[in-house]
Amino acid sequence: MGKNENEIIRKKKKKKTGDIIFDTILAIILGIIGISMLYPFIYVLAVSFNHPADTELGGIWLYPRVFSTEAYRLIFMEKDLFRATLLSVSRTVLGTFLTVLCSSMFAYLFTRSDFLLYKPLKAFFFFAMFFGGGGLIPTYMLYLNLNLYDTFWVYIIPHIINLWYVVLFRTYFKSVPADLLEAAKIDGAHDLKVFFKILMPVSKPIYATVALYSAVMQWNSYRDTLYYTTDPKLRTLQYICMQMIKKAEGEKMIDRATMFEIFHGEAVTADPLSLRMAITVVTVVPIICVYPFLQKYFVKGIMVGSMKG
Repeated sequence: MGKNENEIIRKKKKKKTGDIIFDTILAIILGIIGISMLYPFIYVLAVSFNHPADTELGGIWLYPRVFSTEAYRLIFMEKDLFRATLLSVSRTVLGTFLTVLCSSMFAYLFTRSDFLLYKPLKAFFFFAMFFGGGGLIPTYMLYLNLNLYDTFWVYIIPHIINLWYVVLFRTYFKSVPADLLEAAKIDGAHDLKVFFKILMPVSKPIYATVALYSAVMQWNSYRDTLYYTTDPKLRTLQYICMQMIKKAEGEKMIDRATMFEIFHGEAVTADPLSLRMAITVVTVVPIICVYPFLQKYFVKGIMVGSMKG
């Protein structure tokens, strides 16, 4: 009996040692992965707060060698920055709300096979999904004929229904028990009431996921400003930041030694790398602030919305 007990204790100790080794190796691997994911953010912050003239020398890894807020000063001295920020926030909030609402309502139609236009809309949907999009010139002409060109609504209306979001919504809606919706209809609820009172509350994960996707797309977009607007009042934050980077890069190509950029009659150093990193910080921070509120829904929403159907 004593021999068996000693053997059991020895096996437990061996197992415990194996667990410790496994946990240690796992911690090291996860630590390396965590550092590799965190380091780009550290590098961006270090370069953005380094003096632009010193950044050209290279060799910055973890912290700014010559601390300076010159790159941020260059960004915030832009006279149209505040207006562009308000415009970007407006298009992000309104565009995200309408995109999520309209795409989800459109997706709800594809869960109703008894809908009168179900088959024609489904055929049109798949045709547009595979062959839609067009080119730059046809899109430009379309917006021009629809009186969207050079208006605020050119940022909103073209994105109201996104076919990929419709797929995500539809697959998630199909995972909702049909008995729940049927019970509501038996109680006298019409389709709109079923959608807003039953389906939306139980679909928070996919709504949060699509809202995050749409918000990031709206916030980061600058090509629509470049192609479809000429009014300076319609310039978004991303477009102005893109212009700053192009100006700095152009000046660097002309004179790599001095790299002076003229902003409002004042000569300031404008290394493109420092400016680009500072702009990255300015434009990414708002999305980072929003993400924690949607994180608990994000993984569940994207997994269920993509896998089930």
